[in-house]
Amino acid sequence: MSSVPFSFLALRDPYEESKYVVVAVPYDSTESWARGTRFGPMAIIEASRYMDPYDIELRAFVNDMGIHTIFELPVLGKSVSSMMDIVETTVRRLRGDGKIPILLGGEHTISFPALRALNHEIDAIVVLDAHPDFYDEYEGNKISHATVCKRMSELVGDIILIGVRAMDFDEGKNLDKIGSVNIIFSERMEENLEILNGIRGKRVYLSVDVDVLDPPQVPCVGNPEPGGLSYGQVLKIIKKVVELSDVRCMDFVEFAPCPGVRSDAFLVARLVQKAIGYHAFYSGNDKLRDRSYE
Repeated sequence: MSSVPFSFLALRDPYEESKYVVVAVPYDSTESWARGTRFGPMAIIEASRYMDPYDIELRAFVNDMGIHTIFELPVLGKSVSSMMDIVETTVRRLRGDGKIPILLGGEHTISFPALRALNHEIDAIVVLDAHPDFYDEYEGNKISHATVCKRMSELVGDIILIGVRAMDFDEGKNLDKIGSVNIIFSERMEENLEILNGIRGKRVYLSVDVDVLDPPQVPCVGNPEPGGLSYGQVLKIIKKVVELSDVRCMDFVEFAPCPGVRSDAFLVARLVQKAIGYHAFYSGNDKLRDRSYE
């Protein structure tokens, strides 16, 4: 049996002393095609246990930043309303304790109750996703992975969608009705990133649906879509968002691990690690330091 602790980055940081709290949310009840995102959180955590804690770019040890892990919220098999209550209650408690919640899905639906818990302190939403998730209703459900951004827009109107490359006609009509949504399509991503300057100084909710990545990099997702972004591009966007704004909560969703494949779980875990590192760096976390010269 492995002696490596089963927690994000194998850390044993106490809750009281941690700034960041990684929360596993294994919910995939409204998925419409490839189910299995319920297994995403544990696969991400498992991969992270064997990652080097030193960040070459930041020249710092990420495990110095105070990271606590909350294992699987009891949402598996629950109704949407029950899942919403559990996630919302958890995120509200974490923010009340001054923590930065890092949610690991699970399907994208979990973003809605997380935002609902703290929409009073959020000015803008940034979503990385291959799809806009802007149906008003999908398969008879008002709340699902395909409607999540539409529901979120009803709480916070200022939304930036990045990496979109597939959209239904009805979603397009819904987006046309809302003037406060900016879309950066994947094929024109680099030339339109200046749109992110609009979040400068704002309090932001950051949501990363990992299907924004090109399928060869992360093939095991709920709804894969060709022509996606590279790991480097996604990392660049996360860094810019965290640098420009005051990110209050993050989620990483829609990873559905495939049996026998480990590299994509490692990639997603690395994105989470880097996002925490960037947040600590740009927020002036005093635990962020370089021990290489001690």
